[in-house]
Amino acid sequence: MHPTHTTPDLAGVTPAEVLHCAALYLHRYGFHQGDMFALPHHDRLTPPACVQGAVKMAICGDPHAFYSPQEADLFDQALTVLAEDLGLVGEDPGEDPLAWYDTTANPAELVISWNDARGRTAAEVITALDHAADEWTTHHTTTADTAGITSGGAA
Repeated sequence: MHPTHTTPDLAGVTPAEVLHCAALYLHRYGFHQGDMFALPHHDRLTPPACVQGAVKMAICGDPHAFYSPQEADLFDQALTVLAEDLGLVGEDPGEDPLAWYDTTANPAELVISWNDARGRTAAEVITALDHAADEWTTHHTTTADTAGITSGGAA
């Protein structure tokens, strides 16, 4: 990191916000498989990206950025939320030979495999990102968080 570069304060940024931003990134700049970003990307500020690249852009805003510890933690959280929502991790699926569950792989590796599956489309990835974000928000929003919110826009 350059001495004058400061990382953004990510306190309070949720995995859901990151996932929604990643979905928007893919919608705007394109989906890619096989690598984090489409090559060559050194001359583009916003290259097409895979799921991990889109999450990186949502957090760092630069395909060449190195993660701060706080950014790396948020990256891991977001990919874990996505992997769990996709059913790639979680309860042991038993005898199902087609199940994605793998006790040795980390969520990021599982998401890479899911992203790179033959026939995977941008629409599927964007939908999965938004769904995972919405599910996270549903399960992590308390009554106190919504106490001041009323329908119709008037309080």
